[in-house]
Amino acid sequence: MLLLDYTIQDSILTVSPNISVMQIIAFMGQVKQEIFVDEVGITTVIALKCLTVPVSFSKVGCEQNYEPQCNTGSVGRKLLRDCVLVMEKSQLFSIFTLEDVVCLVASGMNLVGVKIREVMREPVRTSIQDFDVSTIFSLMSQHGIRHIAIVDDQGSLLGIVTPESIAKGLHSEYLKTKDQLQQELAERSSLELVLKTTSEQLEKQITERTQELVKANKLLQRGICDRIVTEAQLLQTTSELQELFQAFPDKYFRLKKDGIILSYYAREISNFYLKSENILGKKMQDIWPLDIAKQFQQAILQVTYTNSLIAIEYSLSLTSGIKSFEARLFPSIPNQIIVIIRDITERKQAQEALQKAKNELEVRVEERTWELKNTNDRLRQEIVERKRIEQALRISEERCVRAINAGKVGIWEWNIQTNEIYIHPNLKGMLGYNNDEISQNFDDWLMFIHPHDIEAVKAEFNAYLKGLIPKYEIEHRMIHKDGYYIWFLARGILRHVNKKPCFMAGSNTDITARKQADNQIKSSLKEKEVLLKEIHHRVKNNLQIISSLLRLQSGYIKDEQAFDIFKDSQNRVRAMAMIHENLYQSHDLARIEFSEYIHNLSNNLMRCYGSQRNISINLNIDKALLRIDTAIPCGLIINELISNSMKHAFVNSEYGEIFVDFFMIRKGEYSLNVSDNGVGITSETNSNSPTNQSLGLELVRELVEQLEGKIIFNTNLGTSVQITFIEEN
Repeated sequence: MLLLDYTIQDSILTVSPNISVMQIIAFMGQVKQEIFVDEVGITTVIALKCLTVPVSFSKVGCEQNYEPQCNTGSVGRKLLRDCVLVMEKSQLFSIFTLEDVVCLVASGMNLVGVKIREVMREPVRTSIQDFDVSTIFSLMSQHGIRHIAIVDDQGSLLGIVTPESIAKGLHSEYLKTKDQLQQELAERSSLELVLKTTSEQLEKQITERTQELVKANKLLQRGICDRIVTEAQLLQTTSELQELFQAFPDKYFRLKKDGIILSYYAREISNFYLKSENILGKKMQDIWPLDIAKQFQQAILQVTYTNSLIAIEYSLSLTSGIKSFEARLFPSIPNQIIVIIRDITERKQAQEALQKAKNELEVRVEERTWELKNTNDRLRQEIVERKRIEQALRISEERCVRAINAGKVGIWEWNIQTNEIYIHPNLKGMLGYNNDEISQNFDDWLMFIHPHDIEAVKAEFNAYLKGLIPKYEIEHRMIHKDGYYIWFLARGILRHVNKKPCFMAGSNTDITARKQADNQIKSSLKEKEVLLKEIHHRVKNNLQIISSLLRLQSGYIKDEQAFDIFKDSQNRVRAMAMIHENLYQSHDLARIEFSEYIHNLSNNLMRCYGSQRNISINLNIDKALLRIDTAIPCGLIINELISNSMKHAFVNSEYGEIFVDFFMIRKGEYSLNVSDNGVGITSETNSNSPTNQSLGLELVRELVEQLEGKIIFNTNLGTSVQITFIEEN
């Protein structure tokens, strides 16, 4: 703090050593002069206005007493001053106070014609380098005075310190210290309630002390006797302020603008991490290692140039290990800088642990993604192979139609009226019989059909004859002469005579090889479905393991912001795990029932965020089947929007409602709307600038881009986010 805050510059008269004492008394505006003449000579009597009781003086050689009188004339209307500075060419010779006037009058000395140099005494003074509040109070108490001169190195007067000016300076320094403490208290959010209570108590105490100080200042003007009580109150206030500084663990420096240390505070000198206690008067840059000194030098220059707060971080290698510190430098009174140093080792360690856990999680997710990608590639190859086989079967079937006689195709014709059937020799040969070994009766022909297939064949015939189905086409087995069964694809077409069904012609194609291939494909597909379900199950388990690891790790986090980041990551992983869980339990491995997934996701978020608050989630959801590549980003979007609403929308309210609407606009096009009746988000957060967006909103925008959809924000009543997207076939 500047010396000007502790000194008085405008209310003290300055006189030459050659001026008379009577003129000084008149200047001070405190006395009047009365002259009495008797037989001995001229006697001067001084009457002091400030005294409240009569004071008598004895004339030399005479027993007569004189009663002083108060002057109510023009002198009494002058500004009252309690001291006069005796100076010449900026050099201070004495401080002439009301106490000196009282002493001179009490001595009975004839003051007429007496020069001030004859009665002045050496003033109590101190240099600007030794200026300290405690020292000033000690000097005042020791000499019984209330005016101390402050001089520079050449002895030139800089100012006069009084208890009132010290009280003013201490109050100014207190206000600045209060601002610094409030800033520090705001950063300790985890202790907000306790610190708030402490701040209120301190504010009350400081208000009481300030009132006492104002009363004490008024009492100082009433008399010298009250000055002792005021000084004691000031000393008590100073002691309380020092105790207030000692209540904080941070280190404190007060510097000049060139870095010279004027004062410092720490509970122990080891808290400075220095080798010597003699650091007063040294530059801040000279007491640290070279690399840290450069940081302090640059920070001091920046504070001087910008006149704003500058923060730096550095590390020291101590016997207990590597320690990290944060130094905040901000301007104080002109030409001085305040430095607050804080130990941030625990915060740095938490940040490093969080980054390490994040990196490990990314590596694990990348490994699981790579495994899933390989599995998906293998499944795609299997599907391509299956399609190729099906295409080959269709081509084979067409070729058989074009080459009936050369292939495994037999023709038959049934006369419905006579119940006779014509069987092509090729078909008889396929069954292992000669041309004359099979009866031409239709019922006898049906005897060759497998007992398990006969009822289905009859039902197919009857349905086709009655016009219930557009064509006759059925797969069934027929027994070979050697006793084994052959799979046939039987097709038939009805011929009418006079609008009555008379004939039915058809063909039987040997599809035994295709059936065997189909059975193999079905078996292979069943194995692949089991494998794919197992993959989804394992992915779900792995994601749940990651979620559990995040939950366990968050139990060791003390920083609230880091805990929220872990919690959000855990919910995102859980949202993806629920997708794979639904796929594992679904009969369709390509799509999931998204309405059921939204119900499960909202219930999970309610358990996570809303268990201690009266917040409800209202769902209006249509049933819809979504592919996994659509369901995952949609699920993450819903997770982020509901989480943001629960965390930020109802900050000052214990009750709130969240609405989730999901419906299909038209086939393949969907609309998702998540809204709440909370406080809403600001226009800066809603802007497209990445610097104004939280991680959650930035993730939502990227997921909407991944879906190639559109997003609309509405903050008129609470917050509403509407997303529309199209799921391509």
